[in-house]
Amino acid sequence: MNAAIIGYGKSGAAAEKLLKLKGIEAIDIYDGNPVLGFKAIEDFRDGYDITVVSPGVDRAKYKNLPSSVTSEIELAYEFMPDGAEILAVTGTNGKSTTTHLTAQILNNMGVKAAACGNIGLPFAEAVLDDTVRVFVIELSSFQTELLNNFEAAGACIINVTPDHLDRYGSMDKYYGAKLRLMKFVKDGGLFVCGPDKKIITEASRYRFRTVTVDGNFKDYPGLCGSLLDFGSFRADLSKFSLFGRHNALNLAFALLLASSVKEMRRDVTPYVENLTGMPHRTELAGVFNGVRWINDSKGTNVDSVATALSSLKKPSWLLMGGRDKKSDYTVLKDLINEGVTGLCYFGEAAPVIRGQLSGLVNVREESFASLEDAVRFCAAEAVPGATVLLSPGCSSFDEFKNYEDRGEKFVSYVRKYAGKEKC
Repeated sequence: MNAAIIGYGKSGAAAEKLLKLKGIEAIDIYDGNPVLGFKAIEDFRDGYDITVVSPGVDRAKYKNLPSSVTSEIELAYEFMPDGAEILAVTGTNGKSTTTHLTAQILNNMGVKAAACGNIGLPFAEAVLDDTVRVFVIELSSFQTELLNNFEAAGACIINVTPDHLDRYGSMDKYYGAKLRLMKFVKDGGLFVCGPDKKIITEASRYRFRTVTVDGNFKDYPGLCGSLLDFGSFRADLSKFSLFGRHNALNLAFALLLASSVKEMRRDVTPYVENLTGMPHRTELAGVFNGVRWINDSKGTNVDSVATALSSLKKPSWLLMGGRDKKSDYTVLKDLINEGVTGLCYFGEAAPVIRGQLSGLVNVREESFASLEDAVRFCAAEAVPGATVLLSPGCSSFDEFKNYEDRGEKFVSYVRKYAGKEKC
C-alpha cells in the first residue's frame, strides 16, 4: 500500500507515524511551504491507497485532490484502545479551555483522560497511550468537515460566531462545518450546547440527549450565590480559580461532558478546586500585595478583550497594546467605563488605541513605550483589591516573538515589580 499526506504540520507528522505503524512505508508528502522541501500540493496526482489531508489545507483551493480522503483524526480513531471513549469539543470560542478543563475533571474523578486534537497534542499521538480511558478531543471546523469514521460518547458546540469567513465565505457554511459534529455522537450519548436556535433545531434531528446551557445561569445550570447547580450535582465557584464569567461557562460545559462518562452526584467541588486554565488565556499570573494580575496575552482581538472585560470590576487597570490589526477599539468603550479605573496603552499601537478611545472613556489614561513600563507603573499605582488585566487586543510582534513570549514576559515583569512587598 502507499499513502499521501497533504499538509505537514503537527497533524500531518502525527499521521505519518500512524501510517508507518500500519505498515505503510511508501508515503509521499505534499505541502504548500516550499521551505520544507516537500512536493507542492499542486503537483499531487491521485492514485494512492490512502490520502490524508491536514485540516489547515483548504481543499476548495486544490481541484486536483480526490473527493475521498481521510484525516489524522480518523487514522487515530482506528488505533483507539479497547474500551476507551471520546468526548468531542468544538465552538468558535472557549473550546481549548473547555477541553483542558474536561480532561482535568475526569482525571480528578479517577478516570484517566487526555486532552488532545486542536488543543496542541495530536489525537494520533495521544491514542498511542493505551492506558487512557477518555480522549477529550478539541475539533476545529476544519477537522469536523473531514470526519467520516468517528464516534463520540459525548460532544458539545459551545458557540458559533463569525470566524474563518475567508475560508467558508458565509456563516451558513461555517455553521454547517460545526453542526456536522452531531452526526458522530452515538445514539443515547450526550450533546451540550448554548441557547443557539440553529444548533438546537439541528440537534432535534438526532437520538442523543441534548442539554442546553444558559450562559447567564438563570435557567440551567442555576447560579445561587457562588453555587453552580445542575440538579443532581453542584459545584462551588468560589473554589474555582479561573478568572471571568466566560470561564464559569466553560466549566459548566466541562462538568456536563465529564458527567456523561462518570456519574456525578451531590457536591463535586473537590473536582474543580485544583483546575488550571490554558496558558495566556485570562490566566492568573499571581496575587501580590492584594492585587490580582491576569495574563490574557492570547487576547489578540477586540472580541477577546470584550470577553475578558465583561468580568472586570473597579478598581482595575487594563493593559492594551502591541501591533495594531486595524481594529475598531471604540466598541470597548462601555465595558471600559463600567469596569476599569485606569487604562494603560503600550507599545507600537499605543497612539492608535488612545486616539480612538480618548474622549469616549471616563477613566485615567496612560501611555508607555513598552509592556514592561506599563507593568512597572501598575505595580506602583494599583491598590489592594484591584485587578490588573493584560488583554492587549493586538498582535505581539512589535516587542515579542509571539503571544506566548509576551505572556511569559508579562509574568516575569509582574514578579519583578509587583512580587515584592511595598515599603
